[in-house]
Amino acid sequence: MFTRRSLFALPGLAAFAAPNPLDIGNRRQLFIDKRFIAESRGIALNVNPPLRRIPVITPQRPWEAGYVGGYLSVLEHEGVFKMWYYGVPKKGSPRLCFAQSADGVGWERPNLGRVEFEGRRDTNIVLQQFREGAVFLDPVAEPARRFKTLSAFGGRRPSVLGTHSNGTLTLLASPNGLDWKEEVEVLPFFPDSHNNLFWDPRIGKYVAYLRGWNPLRVVVRAEIERDAIMKPWPFTRSTNPRYLWRVFPWGGDWPPTPSTEFPAVLACDERDPEGSDVYTPNVNLYPWADDAYFAFPAMFRHTKPKGEEKVPVAGILETQFAASRDGIRFERYDRKPYYPGGLPGDADTHGSYTGLGMLRRGSEIFMYYTGTTLDHGAATEREPNAVYLAAQRLDGFVSADAGLDGGEIATPLVTFRGEQLQLNIDTGAMGTAWVKLESADGREIESDRILANHTHHPVRWRTGSPSEFQGKPARLRISMKRARLFAFQFV
Repeated sequence: MFTRRSLFALPGLAAFAAPNPLDIGNRRQLFIDKRFIAESRGIALNVNPPLRRIPVITPQRPWEAGYVGGYLSVLEHEGVFKMWYYGVPKKGSPRLCFAQSADGVGWERPNLGRVEFEGRRDTNIVLQQFREGAVFLDPVAEPARRFKTLSAFGGRRPSVLGTHSNGTLTLLASPNGLDWKEEVEVLPFFPDSHNNLFWDPRIGKYVAYLRGWNPLRVVVRAEIERDAIMKPWPFTRSTNPRYLWRVFPWGGDWPPTPSTEFPAVLACDERDPEGSDVYTPNVNLYPWADDAYFAFPAMFRHTKPKGEEKVPVAGILETQFAASRDGIRFERYDRKPYYPGGLPGDADTHGSYTGLGMLRRGSEIFMYYTGTTLDHGAATEREPNAVYLAAQRLDGFVSADAGLDGGEIATPLVTFRGEQLQLNIDTGAMGTAWVKLESADGREIESDRILANHTHHPVRWRTGSPSEFQGKPARLRISMKRARLFAFQFV
């Protein structure tokens, strides 16, 4: 059964620190850190696990007999939910497979006829040679390159350094996500794991999150200019490249892995168990609110005693939650599992790997992860695994909570546009909340009592209207008792 988890209890009343008001316009704002908490009493921020999880894809086809899911991606395109996922046969290399859905729960594997498997073409395979990338929809690309994905299996041609031909990072482009015809080698490295890339409108550049090693697994970040995405990417050359084939039995023709060539943004520290590292990044730019980057890294705990693990592959994994305002500085909060491991008989007892992307269905966010029943590095003959749907409340990843004794939040001074304040808030039947809007010169209006569970609650005012405060410095003061506050927005 899921439990809620406290991040940190905020101190008592503190003075307003920001001399200049924050301009929030009419954009949705989340309580993922202290940005909107200038004063507090009796408030704690909590990470909230998904509301429910159900298996939606299990191995059904011969090209999925060894493993299904893995490094998957989801997105909505032209009113259809689409998924790209790993299909691994009992023998042979991974394939990139495609599924589609009208509701995000029931997924269809269409017979695409593009890539054959053992003589049959009625498959949903779209790439024969593929390794561990994520598909994304590029909003600034020309139509022929609208879909993109990274693959560490690449084009098998000499790298830009002219020394390696196996496993370098390749960017592939497609007009529809099914026909992948254009590719370019972008890095002369082998960053195995679920590498992801997306366009970040906040900075006007592409951002890639890749597996690095320094000294164990970390997540590194690269920025790429818009006109350079289909060219070799720049990086800082290392005087001591990290060649993992000296540890892993891959053979001597593999390129080095990224190490110090890019800055690390997610890594284990002294608060984590000794010998643990970050296996996959899975960073999402949350599209329904302002300045919110959510990461769901797979955290890898090595289970062999120190000194006995010659090749670092033995262990178990869990997904954690991290958030950032800029995609660079991430906070992992309480570091508990975002999806607690399944019970015996479930397909996610020993590990979870979150896919890239979020789908919105009304007041819920659908995410997908792969669950496994075996330790990482166990037998190559895998037990049955599954792709799970995890449903999260809209904006519900973190909340500012008050208990039975009550609490209060006051925001810093802000300027906004809009005539109505909406709250994403849950008081249940027995909790309650009130809001005051206070101007910098001492004027204020107070709301009616707020009850029940809402994602877009229109606050009703006893006197006055927020329109009187538009464009002028003001602050919100929200009092709560046994309630959870997720977001606010002027509209």
